[in-house]
Amino acid sequence: MYGKKYLCKGFAALLLVVSVMGISYVRANASDFDPAFYAASYPDVVAAYGNDPNALYSHYLTFGKNEHRFKNAEEASANAQNVDNSDVPSTYVDVDIANQVMNYYVDGVSVLSSPVVTGNVKSGNGTPKGVFFIDTKIPGKYLVGPTWNVWVNRWMRFTGNVGLHDSSWRSEFGGDVYTHNGSHGCVNLPTDVANALYDLVSVGTMVVVH
Repeated sequence: MYGKKYLCKGFAALLLVVSVMGISYVRANASDFDPAFYAASYPDVVAAYGNDPNALYSHYLTFGKNEHRFKNAEEASANAQNVDNSDVPSTYVDVDIANQVMNYYVDGVSVLSSPVVTGNVKSGNGTPKGVFFIDTKIPGKYLVGPTWNVWVNRWMRFTGNVGLHDSSWRSEFGGDVYTHNGSHGCVNLPTDVANALYDLVSVGTMVVVH
Protein backbone atom coordinates (compact mmCIF):
# COMPACT_ATOMS: atom_id res chain seq x y z
CA MET A 1 0.00 0.00 0.00
CA TYR A 2 1.34 3.42 -0.88
CA GLY A 3 1.82 6.02 1.81
CA LYS A 4 -0.72 8.72 2.53
CA LYS A 5 1.91 11.38 1.79
CA TYR A 6 1.19 10.85 -1.91
CA LEU A 7 -2.50 11.65 -1.54
CA CYS A 8 -2.11 15.42 -1.76
CA LYS A 9 0.02 15.11 -4.88
CA GLY A 10 -2.63 12.87 -6.39
CA PHE A 11 -5.32 15.40 -5.63
CA ALA A 12 -3.36 18.27 -7.11
CA ALA A 13 -2.49 16.45 -10.30
CA LEU A 14 -5.62 14.48 -10.97
CA LEU A 15 -8.72 16.08 -9.45
CA LEU A 16 -10.61 19.24 -10.22
CA VAL A 17 -10.29 21.85 -7.46
CA VAL A 18 -13.26 24.15 -7.11
CA SER A 19 -13.51 27.16 -4.80
CA VAL A 20 -16.87 28.10 -3.36
CA MET A 21 -17.25 30.90 -0.79
CA GLY A 22 -13.54 30.86 -0.14
CA ILE A 23 -13.50 27.14 0.66
CA SER A 24 -11.60 24.82 -1.64
CA TYR A 25 -12.76 21.28 -2.17
CA VAL A 26 -12.05 18.52 -4.67
CA ARG A 27 -14.67 16.82 -6.77
CA ALA A 28 -14.44 13.39 -8.32
CA ASN A 29 -15.55 13.98 -11.91
CA ALA A 30 -15.69 10.45 -13.31
CA SER A 31 -19.29 9.53 -14.04
CA ASP A 32 -18.49 5.81 -14.17
CA PHE A 33 -16.43 5.62 -10.97
CA ASP A 34 -18.42 3.95 -8.19
CA PRO A 35 -16.94 4.88 -4.79
CA ALA A 36 -19.29 2.51 -2.92
CA PHE A 37 -18.16 -0.43 -5.08
CA TYR A 38 -14.51 0.60 -4.77
CA ALA A 39 -14.74 0.82 -0.98
CA ALA A 40 -16.52 -2.53 -0.67
CA SER A 41 -14.08 -4.27 -3.01
CA TYR A 42 -10.85 -2.85 -1.58
CA PRO A 43 -10.91 -2.66 2.22
CA ASP A 44 -7.14 -2.15 2.22
CA VAL A 45 -7.68 1.19 0.46
CA VAL A 46 -10.42 2.20 2.89
CA ALA A 47 -8.16 1.35 5.83
CA ALA A 48 -5.56 3.81 4.54
CA TYR A 49 -7.70 6.50 2.90
CA GLY A 50 -11.15 6.26 4.44
CA ASN A 51 -14.53 6.24 2.68
CA ASP A 52 -14.47 9.74 1.22
CA PRO A 53 -15.40 9.45 -2.50
CA ASN A 54 -12.75 11.97 -3.54
CA ALA A 55 -10.00 10.12 -1.69
CA LEU A 56 -11.11 6.84 -3.22
CA TYR A 57 -11.20 8.34 -6.71
CA SER A 58 -7.77 9.85 -6.20
CA HIS A 59 -6.41 6.46 -5.18
CA TYR A 60 -7.95 4.84 -8.24
CA LEU A 61 -6.43 7.40 -10.61
CA THR A 62 -3.05 7.50 -8.89
CA PHE A 63 -2.55 3.84 -8.01
CA GLY A 64 -5.63 1.69 -8.57
CA LYS A 65 -5.55 1.58 -12.37
CA ASN A 66 -1.92 0.44 -12.36
CA GLU A 67 -2.74 -2.12 -9.65
CA HIS A 68 -5.48 -3.58 -11.89
CA ARG A 69 -8.29 -2.54 -9.56
CA PHE A 70 -11.78 -2.01 -10.97
CA LYS A 71 -13.70 1.29 -10.88
CA ASN A 72 -17.18 -0.25 -10.92
CA ALA A 73 -19.06 -3.55 -10.86
CA GLU A 74 -19.53 -3.58 -14.62
CA GLU A 75 -15.80 -3.43 -15.25
CA ALA A 76 -15.15 -6.16 -12.65
CA SER A 77 -17.81 -8.38 -14.19
CA ALA A 78 -16.47 -7.88 -17.70
CA ASN A 79 -12.98 -8.76 -16.54
CA ALA A 80 -14.18 -11.93 -14.81
CA GLN A 81 -15.86 -13.04 -18.03
CA ASN A 82 -12.59 -12.55 -19.87
CA VAL A 83 -10.47 -14.69 -17.57
CA ASP A 84 -10.43 -17.47 -20.18
CA ASN A 85 -9.60 -15.14 -23.05
CA SER A 86 -6.47 -15.82 -25.07
CA ASP A 87 -5.19 -12.40 -23.95
CA VAL A 88 -5.01 -13.60 -20.35
CA PRO A 89 -2.08 -15.81 -19.28
CA SER A 90 -3.12 -19.44 -18.93
CA THR A 91 -0.92 -19.85 -15.86
CA TYR A 92 -2.32 -18.06 -12.83
CA VAL A 93 -3.76 -18.37 -9.33
CA ASP A 94 -7.57 -18.28 -9.19
CA VAL A 95 -9.31 -17.45 -5.90
CA ASP A 96 -13.06 -18.10 -5.94
CA ILE A 97 -14.50 -16.29 -2.91
CA ALA A 98 -18.06 -17.56 -3.31
CA ASN A 99 -16.92 -21.19 -3.31
CA GLN A 100 -13.89 -20.63 -1.05
CA VAL A 101 -11.55 -22.46 -3.40
CA MET A 102 -8.10 -21.69 -4.77
CA ASN A 103 -6.81 -23.22 -8.00
CA TYR A 104 -3.40 -22.82 -9.56
CA TYR A 105 -3.63 -23.23 -13.32
CA VAL A 106 -0.70 -24.11 -15.55
CA ASP A 107 -1.45 -23.82 -19.27
CA GLY A 108 -5.14 -23.78 -18.40
CA VAL A 109 -5.05 -26.96 -16.32
CA SER A 110 -5.47 -26.93 -12.53
CA VAL A 111 -2.41 -28.52 -10.93
CA LEU A 112 -3.16 -27.48 -7.36
CA SER A 113 -6.57 -26.99 -5.74
CA SER A 114 -7.57 -26.35 -2.17
CA PRO A 115 -10.28 -24.94 0.06
CA VAL A 116 -9.33 -21.57 1.53
CA VAL A 117 -10.51 -18.97 4.00
CA THR A 118 -10.75 -15.41 2.68
CA GLY A 119 -11.54 -12.10 4.36
CA ASN A 120 -14.45 -11.53 6.71
CA VAL A 121 -16.68 -9.08 4.81
CA LYS A 122 -18.94 -8.43 7.81
CA SER A 123 -16.00 -7.00 9.76
CA GLY A 124 -14.89 -4.87 6.80
CA ASN A 125 -11.98 -7.13 5.91
CA GLY A 126 -13.17 -8.66 2.64
CA THR A 127 -10.48 -9.92 0.29
CA PRO A 128 -10.02 -7.42 -2.58
CA LYS A 129 -11.42 -8.61 -5.90
CA GLY A 130 -9.64 -8.05 -9.17
CA VAL A 131 -6.62 -9.07 -11.19
CA PHE A 132 -3.33 -8.74 -9.37
CA PHE A 133 0.23 -10.05 -9.57
CA ILE A 134 2.41 -11.59 -6.88
CA ASP A 135 4.98 -8.93 -6.04
CA THR A 136 6.63 -10.47 -2.99
CA LYS A 137 7.66 -14.00 -1.97
CA ILE A 138 9.09 -14.48 1.52
CA PRO A 139 9.73 -17.91 3.06
CA GLY A 140 8.88 -16.70 6.55
CA LYS A 141 7.71 -13.51 8.26
CA TYR A 142 5.48 -12.03 10.93
CA LEU A 143 2.18 -10.54 9.83
CA VAL A 144 1.49 -7.65 12.17
CA GLY A 145 -1.71 -5.64 12.56
CA PRO A 146 -3.73 -3.75 15.16
CA THR A 147 -4.87 -6.92 16.91
CA TRP A 148 -2.65 -9.66 15.50
CA ASN A 149 0.99 -10.70 15.29
CA VAL A 150 1.37 -14.12 13.67
CA TRP A 151 4.17 -16.02 11.99
CA VAL A 152 3.64 -17.54 8.54
CA ASN A 153 6.09 -19.81 6.75
CA ARG A 154 5.07 -18.86 3.22
CA TRP A 155 4.07 -15.31 2.26
CA MET A 156 2.96 -14.39 -1.28
CA ARG A 157 1.71 -10.79 -1.40
CA PHE A 158 -0.37 -9.64 -4.36
CA THR A 159 -1.80 -6.25 -3.30
CA GLY A 160 -1.26 -3.88 -0.40
CA ASN A 161 -0.95 -5.94 2.77
CA VAL A 162 -2.95 -8.80 1.29
CA GLY A 163 -1.46 -12.09 0.18
CA LEU A 164 -1.68 -15.87 0.11
CA HIS A 165 -0.15 -17.64 3.08
CA ASP A 166 -0.26 -20.68 5.33
CA SER A 167 -2.51 -20.57 8.39
CA SER A 168 -1.36 -23.25 10.81
CA TRP A 169 -3.74 -21.96 13.48
CA ARG A 170 -6.78 -23.03 11.43
CA SER A 171 -8.30 -26.50 11.61
CA GLU A 172 -10.99 -25.86 8.99
CA PHE A 173 -10.97 -24.34 5.51
CA GLY A 174 -13.66 -23.74 2.90
CA GLY A 175 -17.40 -23.68 3.38
CA ASP A 176 -18.77 -20.66 5.25
CA VAL A 177 -15.86 -20.24 7.67
CA TYR A 178 -15.01 -16.89 6.11
CA THR A 179 -18.44 -15.48 7.01
CA HIS A 180 -17.87 -15.75 10.76
CA ASN A 181 -14.16 -16.46 11.21
CA GLY A 182 -12.61 -15.01 8.09
CA SER A 183 -9.18 -13.50 7.66
CA HIS A 184 -8.23 -9.83 7.78
CA GLY A 185 -8.22 -9.86 3.98
CA CYS A 186 -5.58 -12.44 3.11
CA VAL A 187 -6.18 -15.81 1.48
CA ASN A 188 -5.53 -18.43 4.17
CA LEU A 189 -4.21 -21.78 2.94
CA PRO A 190 -3.52 -25.14 4.60
CA THR A 191 0.18 -25.46 5.38
CA ASP A 192 0.94 -28.16 2.80
CA VAL A 193 -0.89 -26.23 0.08
CA ALA A 194 0.93 -22.99 0.89
CA ASN A 195 4.27 -24.81 0.71
CA ALA A 196 3.38 -26.34 -2.64
CA LEU A 197 2.03 -23.11 -4.11
CA TYR A 198 5.07 -21.15 -2.96
CA ASP A 199 7.32 -23.52 -4.92
CA LEU A 200 5.16 -23.22 -8.03
CA VAL A 201 4.55 -19.47 -8.37
CA SER A 202 6.97 -16.65 -9.08
CA VAL A 203 6.99 -12.89 -8.58
CA GLY A 204 4.80 -11.70 -11.44
CA THR A 205 2.38 -14.63 -11.39
CA MET A 206 -1.17 -13.40 -11.97
CA VAL A 207 -3.73 -13.74 -9.16
CA VAL A 208 -7.40 -13.49 -10.13
CA VAL A 209 -9.78 -12.93 -7.19
CA HIS A 210 -13.50 -13.04 -7.90
